[in-house]
Amino acid sequence: MNRADDFLEHYRVLEEELTRKYHCDEKSGSPVVRFLSEKESKPYREKLNMCREIRNFLSHHSELDGEPLVEPSEGIVRFLQEVTDYLQRPPLALSYATQFADILKASPKNKVITVMKKMQKSGFSHVPVLDGSVMIGIFSIGTFFSYALKNNLTALNDNMLIEDFQELLPPDRHENERFLFLPPETTLFDVKNEFEKRSQRSKRLAVIFITDNGSIGGRIEGMLTPWDVVNER
Repeated sequence: MNRADDFLEHYRVLEEELTRKYHCDEKSGSPVVRFLSEKESKPYREKLNMCREIRNFLSHHSELDGEPLVEPSEGIVRFLQEVTDYLQRPPLALSYATQFADILKASPKNKVITVMKKMQKSGFSHVPVLDGSVMIGIFSIGTFFSYALKNNLTALNDNMLIEDFQELLPPDRHENERFLFLPPETTLFDVKNEFEKRSQRSKRLAVIFITDNGSIGGRIEGMLTPWDVVNER
């Protein structure tokens, strides 16, 4: 098999993967063109467009006197394999997440001052509050400010406990932030897409938690902030 044939075979496999991804049929048009129109293709778009043109040329004018008119480079063939590998095994968000064992966590009986000192030292801005292994809420600096304003608090009581903030801990009670709970099969692209979406009702997406069942009641497996994925392809 010459390199032109190798290129066409890799392109065919790529088309098959995209056909499965988008559930295309003969009336749907080119699955590659569909992929090129999606945000997910951005890291590959320029070269993939070039591959599409090469493929069209080879399909209609592949040889002259038995010799290939164009022979794709080894690099462009490797590129097609790279895109196919991505589609077959997209990187999972969990691979980029802070794993459960490394997450700063709190329990209702923890002292607030202790948790906040740990937050300052470790750099965590949001702390899941667990009752046993079940998340019952999220503590953040915003939680403390909301409580202070609501209760005219002028100083932090050293004996104040996380459970004293109980009304403000549920994810939907955070005034300016929102949170998502997604399953382990969530891809890196899915997470990046969620963080890039326009804020809903002025609430920004602060943290995505990966749980074993994709709900707040599931076992936490990892957590991601925009900083975890902003520079990842």
